[in-house]
Amino acid sequence: MFRKLIVKRGYHRNFTDIADGRRVVELLRKRYQQKKLQHIDAAEKDKATILSMNTLKQRKWDDKASVNAQTEDICGFGFTSPNEIFINNELNLSNIKVYGFDYDANFQFDPDFAIRGLHYDFNNGWLMKIDNMANIQLNTVHGKICILSSYDFIDWFVFMTVGREPINNIEEIMQVHKGRHISPEYLRNNMFQLNDLFSIPQACLLSDVVQYFRDHNMNFHPRYLSDDVSTAARILHTGAHGIGGMSYLTSSDDWRDLFDCVIVSARKPEFYKSHRPFRRVQEPNWDKVNSFEPGEVYQGGNMKDFAKLTGWTGGKVLYFGDHVFSDLVDASMQHGWHTGAIIHELAEEIEIRNQPSYRHTLSWLLQLEKLLNEAQSWRKDFHIDELDSIISEWRGERQQVRIKLKTAFNQSFGSVFRTYQNPSFFANKIRKFADIYMSNVTNLDRIDLDYVFYPNRTYLPHEQKIEEIIDTAGDKMNEFI
Repeated sequence: MFRKLIVKRGYHRNFTDIADGRRVVELLRKRYQQKKLQHIDAAEKDKATILSMNTLKQRKWDDKASVNAQTEDICGFGFTSPNEIFINNELNLSNIKVYGFDYDANFQFDPDFAIRGLHYDFNNGWLMKIDNMANIQLNTVHGKICILSSYDFIDWFVFMTVGREPINNIEEIMQVHKGRHISPEYLRNNMFQLNDLFSIPQACLLSDVVQYFRDHNMNFHPRYLSDDVSTAARILHTGAHGIGGMSYLTSSDDWRDLFDCVIVSARKPEFYKSHRPFRRVQEPNWDKVNSFEPGEVYQGGNMKDFAKLTGWTGGKVLYFGDHVFSDLVDASMQHGWHTGAIIHELAEEIEIRNQPSYRHTLSWLLQLEKLLNEAQSWRKDFHIDELDSIISEWRGERQQVRIKLKTAFNQSFGSVFRTYQNPSFFANKIRKFADIYMSNVTNLDRIDLDYVFYPNRTYLPHEQKIEEIIDTAGDKMNEFI
């Protein structure tokens, strides 16, 4: 600890005068400069940059000083493959008898603006990202330009077409919500989350149509336009209406033969709770469905009848989907199915996190926070302007570094999975309702059918130090065995 360093040099811990306080500030600044130079040197060796540092170093510090091994090797270990499977809950595949999949079509959309997991505030017309504690990430709040304000209502699709302007007045946001936190009642009744991949490209499609109408001076009602775009998306999405996207996905016109049961228009999550009967699609009739025949496609239905007809219940089923609430929540919580989340954005985010510049920047952020904690711990001994000044400087730099790390993923909203130090609201739901998650279902190709997924131990703040030491020591012991 830094306090031990002071004592070792002959200074008493309980300083009482300003001169001693200024010596502490001087040593803190020297410690900061040494750490910064260490990280710059390490980054240069990896041909990387620390994203927050725009100035070149002016000098080298003591020749005897060396970059510590952890910093020097930061880009030599710990890489994550986008093809990995990530584990939230223990899952034994030998117990799985049935694999189910939610089929979603693929739309082209603008990847430079919205991300999945954002929340739309119906009352204020704001799009924002919130963390797992329901706190707003303030620099992600975007509001609408009221080009359609003459209408009595503007649904969220229309907002997305025009709501790409960030709200820079933080005080306005704080006043509306009386702080950064959003209450559970407000969240439940006044906010909508963009959870699946359809919500974003569908909004971008509507944006293009709105722009076309405006450019050609065409009159339109936003509600009708939204309804028509939604209907068109449903037609594209549902194979029974003639598009047959599964033929492209599986490269086979006989894709029905690959599955024991195919159900369309299930209306999840209503499927898990309703009593709607199943109906044959290819030859619609009024007969009751008493069994699922190979090669047939069925429509509607409900979970109770599905379980009765198939015998597939509880822990025998592993179901994959991309929408947390429609696909996974009820399947997991109400019916005990095992669940897997397919999150295509994961691959790109992992690639970004593997980049040397990102890793060095993150390392510097963690070192800077340690320095801040050290500086703040001296406040109870010294109340001098110089100490307050250095803390203020480092807090400002920390904010700059955090913004750089955010915009590395998305200029407007940052990572899908993280809101600064906290998991995002979306990531927290994935962690809660998905046993495993991955960027693509093909990541399972290399996994045996009797494989058991074991999750990493989750540390609470008061457990982290000792348990990480134990874990690391175990790794080092294994190196000698």
